[in-house]
Amino acid sequence: MSIFARRALLGLLSLCVLAACFAASTAIGLVVANGSFQLDQSSVRGSATLFDGNVIETNVSSSQLQLNNGVSLRLAAETRARVFASRLVLEKGIGQLESTKYRIEAAGLRVEADKPGATARVQLTGPNRVVVAVREGAVHVSNSDGVLIARLTSGREMLFEPQEGSATTVTKVSGILALKDGQFIVVDRVTNVTMQVQGTGLEAEVGNLVEITGTVDAAAPTVPGASQLVDVTSIKRLTRNKREAAAAAGGGAAGGGAAAGATAGGLSTGAIVAIVGGVAAAGTIGGLAAADALPGQGSSQPSTSR
Repeated sequence: MSIFARRALLGLLSLCVLAACFAASTAIGLVVANGSFQLDQSSVRGSATLFDGNVIETNVSSSQLQLNNGVSLRLAAETRARVFASRLVLEKGIGQLESTKYRIEAAGLRVEADKPGATARVQLTGPNRVVVAVREGAVHVSNSDGVLIARLTSGREMLFEPQEGSATTVTKVSGILALKDGQFIVVDRVTNVTMQVQGTGLEAEVGNLVEITGTVDAAAPTVPGASQLVDVTSIKRLTRNKREAAAAAGGGAAGGGAAAGATAGGLSTGAIVAIVGGVAAAGTIGGLAAADALPGQGSSQPSTSR
Protein backbone atom coordinates (compact mmCIF):
# COMPACT_ATOMS: atom_id res chain seq x y z
CA MET A 1 0.00 0.00 0.00
CA SER A 2 1.39 3.40 -0.98
CA ILE A 3 1.93 6.18 1.55
CA PHE A 4 -0.93 8.14 0.02
CA ALA A 5 -3.31 5.19 0.36
CA ARG A 6 -2.28 4.69 3.99
CA ARG A 7 -2.89 8.38 4.73
CA ALA A 8 -6.29 8.22 3.06
CA LEU A 9 -7.22 5.15 5.10
CA LEU A 10 -6.08 6.76 8.36
CA GLY A 11 -8.07 9.88 7.51
CA LEU A 12 -11.20 7.83 6.85
CA LEU A 13 -10.80 5.95 10.14
CA SER A 14 -10.38 9.25 12.00
CA LEU A 15 -13.59 10.59 10.46
CA CYS A 16 -15.46 7.42 11.51
CA VAL A 17 -14.19 7.77 15.09
CA LEU A 18 -15.19 11.44 15.21
CA ALA A 19 -18.63 10.64 13.79
CA ALA A 20 -19.16 7.90 16.39
CA CYS A 21 -18.11 10.24 19.21
CA PHE A 22 -20.43 12.95 17.92
CA ALA A 23 -23.37 10.55 17.71
CA ALA A 24 -22.71 9.26 21.24
CA SER A 25 -22.70 12.79 22.64
CA THR A 26 -25.90 14.02 20.98
CA ALA A 27 -28.01 16.00 23.45
CA ILE A 28 -31.41 14.50 24.32
CA GLY A 29 -32.93 17.44 26.19
CA LEU A 30 -32.69 19.96 29.01
CA VAL A 31 -33.03 19.87 32.80
CA VAL A 32 -34.11 23.02 34.67
CA ALA A 33 -34.39 23.73 38.41
CA ASN A 34 -34.97 26.75 40.67
CA GLY A 35 -31.88 25.77 42.64
CA SER A 36 -28.88 23.49 42.33
CA PHE A 37 -28.70 19.80 41.47
CA GLN A 38 -26.09 17.16 40.69
CA LEU A 39 -25.48 16.02 37.14
CA ASP A 40 -23.15 13.03 36.97
CA GLN A 41 -21.87 14.06 40.44
CA SER A 42 -21.06 17.62 39.30
CA SER A 43 -22.92 20.50 40.93
CA VAL A 44 -25.07 22.55 38.52
CA ARG A 45 -27.30 25.56 39.18
CA GLY A 46 -30.26 26.58 37.03
CA SER A 47 -30.15 24.38 33.92
CA ALA A 48 -28.03 21.92 31.96
CA THR A 49 -28.09 19.98 28.71
CA LEU A 50 -28.96 16.29 29.03
CA PHE A 51 -27.19 13.41 27.33
CA ASP A 52 -28.23 9.76 27.18
CA GLY A 53 -27.40 8.04 30.47
CA ASN A 54 -26.90 11.17 32.60
CA VAL A 55 -27.56 10.73 36.35
CA ILE A 56 -29.55 13.57 37.92
CA GLU A 57 -29.77 14.03 41.68
CA THR A 58 -31.92 16.86 43.02
CA ASN A 59 -31.26 18.65 46.29
CA VAL A 60 -33.91 20.79 48.06
CA SER A 61 -35.57 21.84 44.80
CA SER A 62 -37.46 19.80 42.26
CA SER A 63 -36.39 19.79 38.62
CA GLN A 64 -38.12 19.67 35.27
CA LEU A 65 -36.91 17.62 32.32
CA GLN A 66 -37.87 18.50 28.76
CA LEU A 67 -36.59 16.03 26.16
CA ASN A 68 -36.11 16.79 22.50
CA ASN A 69 -38.71 14.16 21.58
CA GLY A 70 -41.40 16.16 23.40
CA VAL A 71 -41.42 14.15 26.63
CA SER A 72 -41.93 16.07 29.90
CA LEU A 73 -40.90 14.79 33.33
CA ARG A 74 -40.44 16.15 36.84
CA LEU A 75 -38.22 14.96 39.66
CA ALA A 76 -39.05 15.83 43.28
CA ALA A 77 -36.49 17.07 45.78
CA GLU A 78 -34.09 14.42 47.12
CA THR A 79 -34.52 12.29 44.00
CA ARG A 80 -31.95 10.46 41.91
CA ALA A 81 -32.56 9.05 38.43
CA ARG A 82 -30.74 8.03 35.27
CA VAL A 83 -32.30 9.52 32.16
CA PHE A 84 -32.36 8.09 28.65
CA ALA A 85 -34.11 9.15 25.46
CA SER A 86 -36.78 6.43 25.87
CA ARG A 87 -36.93 5.84 29.65
CA LEU A 88 -36.04 7.17 33.08
CA VAL A 89 -34.68 4.78 35.69
CA LEU A 90 -35.67 5.97 39.17
CA GLU A 91 -33.10 5.12 41.84
CA LYS A 92 -34.45 7.23 44.72
CA GLY A 93 -37.37 9.57 45.45
CA ILE A 94 -40.29 10.58 43.21
CA GLY A 95 -40.57 10.98 39.45
CA GLN A 96 -43.58 12.39 37.61
CA LEU A 97 -44.44 11.27 34.07
CA GLU A 98 -46.36 13.74 31.91
CA SER A 99 -46.05 12.20 28.43
CA THR A 100 -46.83 9.08 26.43
CA LYS A 101 -44.32 6.95 24.51
CA TYR A 102 -41.98 7.06 27.48
CA ARG A 103 -41.69 5.12 30.71
CA ILE A 104 -40.40 5.40 34.25
CA GLU A 105 -38.70 2.29 35.61
CA ALA A 106 -38.35 1.57 39.33
CA ALA A 107 -37.30 -1.69 41.02
CA GLY A 108 -37.78 -3.47 37.70
CA LEU A 109 -41.32 -2.16 37.14
CA ARG A 110 -42.27 -0.16 34.05
CA VAL A 111 -44.86 2.63 34.24
CA GLU A 112 -46.28 4.10 31.02
CA ALA A 113 -49.17 6.44 30.22
CA ASP A 114 -51.98 5.00 28.10
CA LYS A 115 -53.01 8.24 26.36
CA PRO A 116 -51.84 11.87 26.05
CA GLY A 117 -52.75 14.04 29.02
CA ALA A 118 -52.04 11.39 31.63
CA THR A 119 -49.97 12.36 34.68
CA ALA A 120 -48.54 9.71 36.98
CA ARG A 121 -46.14 9.71 39.91
CA VAL A 122 -43.75 6.91 40.77
CA GLN A 123 -42.14 6.76 44.21
CA LEU A 124 -39.52 4.40 45.62
CA THR A 125 -40.40 3.90 49.28
CA GLY A 126 -37.88 1.09 49.81
CA PRO A 127 -35.44 -1.13 47.91
CA ASN A 128 -38.31 -3.27 46.63
CA ARG A 129 -41.38 -1.08 47.20
CA VAL A 130 -42.88 1.16 44.54
CA VAL A 131 -45.94 3.39 44.80
CA VAL A 132 -47.63 4.42 41.55
CA ALA A 133 -50.27 7.16 41.66
CA VAL A 134 -52.32 8.53 38.77
CA ARG A 135 -53.36 12.18 38.97
CA GLU A 136 -54.99 12.32 35.53
CA GLY A 137 -55.75 9.85 32.76
CA ALA A 138 -54.64 6.23 32.96
CA VAL A 139 -51.38 4.27 33.08
CA HIS A 140 -50.34 0.65 32.88
CA VAL A 141 -47.67 -1.07 34.94
CA SER A 142 -45.61 -3.99 33.66
CA ASN A 143 -43.03 -6.23 35.32
CA SER A 144 -39.43 -6.63 34.19
CA ASP A 145 -40.53 -9.18 31.58
CA GLY A 146 -42.99 -6.74 30.06
CA VAL A 147 -46.05 -8.59 31.42
CA LEU A 148 -48.97 -6.29 32.26
CA ILE A 149 -49.64 -6.42 36.01
CA ALA A 150 -51.91 -3.41 36.67
CA ARG A 151 -54.03 -0.71 35.07
CA LEU A 152 -54.61 2.45 37.09
CA THR A 153 -57.01 5.31 36.35
CA SER A 154 -57.26 8.87 37.63
CA GLY A 155 -57.13 9.18 41.43
CA ARG A 156 -55.95 5.61 42.01
CA GLU A 157 -52.81 4.72 43.87
CA MET A 158 -51.15 1.33 44.30
CA LEU A 159 -48.25 -0.17 46.20
CA PHE A 160 -46.13 -2.79 44.40
CA GLU A 161 -43.63 -5.24 45.84
CA PRO A 162 -41.81 -7.42 43.27
CA GLN A 163 -41.54 -10.95 44.65
CA GLU A 164 -38.30 -12.91 44.70
CA GLY A 165 -37.34 -16.50 43.95
CA SER A 166 -40.01 -19.05 43.08
CA ALA A 167 -42.79 -16.61 43.97
CA THR A 168 -42.34 -14.98 40.58
CA THR A 169 -44.40 -17.80 39.00
CA VAL A 170 -47.23 -17.65 41.55
CA THR A 171 -50.35 -15.62 40.89
CA LYS A 172 -53.21 -14.77 43.23
CA VAL A 173 -56.24 -12.90 41.89
CA SER A 174 -59.78 -12.19 42.99
CA GLY A 175 -62.72 -11.19 40.82
CA ILE A 176 -65.83 -12.45 39.10
CA LEU A 177 -65.19 -15.66 37.20
CA ALA A 178 -66.61 -15.37 33.69
CA LEU A 179 -66.66 -17.12 30.32
CA LYS A 180 -65.29 -15.42 27.22
CA ASP A 181 -64.84 -17.12 23.87
CA GLY A 182 -65.34 -20.44 25.64
CA GLN A 183 -62.51 -19.76 28.10
CA PHE A 184 -62.51 -18.80 31.78
CA ILE A 185 -61.33 -15.32 32.72
CA VAL A 186 -61.08 -13.18 35.87
CA VAL A 187 -60.63 -9.41 35.93
CA ASP A 188 -58.69 -8.84 39.12
CA ARG A 189 -60.53 -6.34 41.34
CA VAL A 190 -57.29 -4.80 42.65
CA THR A 191 -55.16 -4.47 39.53
CA ASN A 192 -57.92 -4.33 36.87
CA VAL A 193 -55.97 -6.87 34.79
CA THR A 194 -57.66 -9.70 32.88
CA MET A 195 -56.31 -13.20 33.54
CA GLN A 196 -57.22 -16.34 31.59
CA VAL A 197 -57.50 -19.28 34.00
CA GLN A 198 -57.75 -23.02 33.45
CA GLY A 199 -58.24 -25.97 35.75
CA THR A 200 -60.84 -28.18 37.40
CA GLY A 201 -63.88 -26.95 39.31
CA LEU A 202 -64.22 -23.66 37.44
CA GLU A 203 -67.56 -24.37 35.74
CA ALA A 204 -69.45 -24.35 39.05
CA GLU A 205 -68.06 -20.92 40.01
CA VAL A 206 -68.92 -18.93 36.87
CA GLY A 207 -70.62 -15.69 37.94
CA ASN A 208 -69.28 -15.87 41.49
CA LEU A 209 -66.70 -13.60 43.12
CA VAL A 210 -63.74 -15.92 43.71
CA GLU A 211 -60.16 -15.88 44.90
CA ILE A 212 -57.86 -17.93 42.68
CA THR A 213 -54.34 -19.09 43.39
CA GLY A 214 -52.29 -20.62 40.62
CA THR A 215 -49.08 -20.71 38.65
CA VAL A 216 -48.30 -18.84 35.48
CA ASP A 217 -48.38 -21.09 32.43
CA ALA A 218 -45.58 -20.69 29.88
CA ALA A 219 -48.14 -20.72 27.07
CA ALA A 220 -49.58 -17.44 25.90
CA PRO A 221 -53.25 -16.69 26.74
CA THR A 222 -55.70 -17.24 23.89
CA VAL A 223 -58.32 -14.75 25.10
CA PRO A 224 -57.79 -11.28 23.61
CA GLY A 225 -56.86 -8.76 26.29
CA ALA A 226 -55.71 -11.36 28.82
CA SER A 227 -52.32 -10.67 30.40
CA GLN A 228 -51.40 -14.21 31.45
CA LEU A 229 -52.59 -17.81 31.40
CA VAL A 230 -52.89 -19.23 34.92
CA ASP A 231 -53.11 -22.88 35.93
CA VAL A 232 -55.43 -22.92 38.94
CA THR A 233 -54.22 -24.74 42.04
CA SER A 234 -57.02 -23.59 44.36
CA ILE A 235 -60.23 -21.60 44.13
CA LYS A 236 -62.17 -20.02 46.98
CA ARG A 237 -65.69 -18.64 46.63
CA LEU A 238 -66.07 -15.18 48.19
CA THR A 239 -69.60 -14.30 47.07
CA ARG A 240 -72.12 -16.61 45.41
CA ASN A 241 -74.08 -14.85 42.68
CA LYS A 242 -73.47 -12.22 40.01
CA ARG A 243 -75.39 -9.40 41.69
CA GLU A 244 -73.68 -9.82 45.07
CA ALA A 245 -70.33 -10.43 43.42
CA ALA A 246 -70.61 -7.29 41.29
CA ALA A 247 -71.40 -5.20 44.38
CA ALA A 248 -68.46 -6.66 46.29
CA ALA A 249 -66.06 -6.35 43.37
CA GLY A 250 -67.14 -2.78 42.67
CA GLY A 251 -65.51 -1.48 45.86
CA GLY A 252 -62.22 -3.11 44.99
CA ALA A 253 -62.30 -1.92 41.39
CA ALA A 254 -62.76 1.64 42.56
CA GLY A 255 -59.81 1.30 44.89
CA GLY A 256 -61.85 1.83 48.06
CA GLY A 257 -61.82 -1.75 49.32
CA ALA A 258 -58.06 -2.08 49.03
CA ALA A 259 -57.30 1.40 50.31
CA ALA A 260 -59.34 0.87 53.45
CA GLY A 261 -57.03 -1.93 54.52
CA ALA A 262 -53.73 -0.18 53.86
CA THR A 263 -51.58 2.52 55.30
CA ALA A 264 -48.83 4.72 53.93
CA GLY A 265 -46.23 2.74 55.86
CA GLY A 266 -47.34 -0.67 54.59
CA LEU A 267 -50.24 -3.05 54.19
CA SER A 268 -52.38 -4.22 57.04
CA THR A 269 -53.46 -7.84 57.37
CA GLY A 270 -56.88 -6.85 56.05
CA ALA A 271 -55.59 -5.32 52.83
CA ILE A 272 -56.63 -6.87 49.54
CA VAL A 273 -53.45 -8.05 47.84
CA ALA A 274 -53.06 -9.40 44.33
CA ILE A 275 -49.95 -11.17 43.06
CA VAL A 276 -49.77 -10.76 39.30
CA GLY A 277 -46.70 -11.45 37.22
CA GLY A 278 -44.57 -11.98 40.30
CA VAL A 279 -45.53 -8.63 41.84
CA ALA A 280 -47.70 -8.10 44.92
CA ALA A 281 -50.01 -5.11 44.56
CA ALA A 282 -52.50 -3.44 46.87
CA GLY A 283 -54.21 -0.09 47.32
CA THR A 284 -52.62 2.45 49.63
CA ILE A 285 -53.65 5.77 51.16
CA GLY A 286 -50.31 7.54 51.06
CA GLY A 287 -51.83 10.60 49.39
CA LEU A 288 -49.35 10.67 46.51
CA ALA A 289 -52.07 11.05 43.89
CA ALA A 290 -53.82 13.86 45.75
CA ALA A 291 -50.75 16.03 46.27
CA ASP A 292 -50.72 19.11 44.04
CA ALA A 293 -47.00 19.91 44.15
CA LEU A 294 -43.95 17.68 44.18
CA PRO A 295 -41.69 17.98 47.23
CA GLY A 296 -39.33 20.90 46.64
CA GLN A 297 -41.60 22.43 44.01
CA GLY A 298 -42.15 26.11 44.63
CA SER A 299 -44.88 28.40 43.39
CA SER A 300 -42.80 29.63 40.45
CA GLN A 301 -41.89 26.88 38.02
CA PRO A 302 -38.74 26.83 35.90
CA SER A 303 -39.20 27.45 32.21
CA THR A 304 -37.83 25.06 29.62
CA SER A 305 -38.48 27.29 26.64
CA ARG A 306 -35.50 27.69 24.37
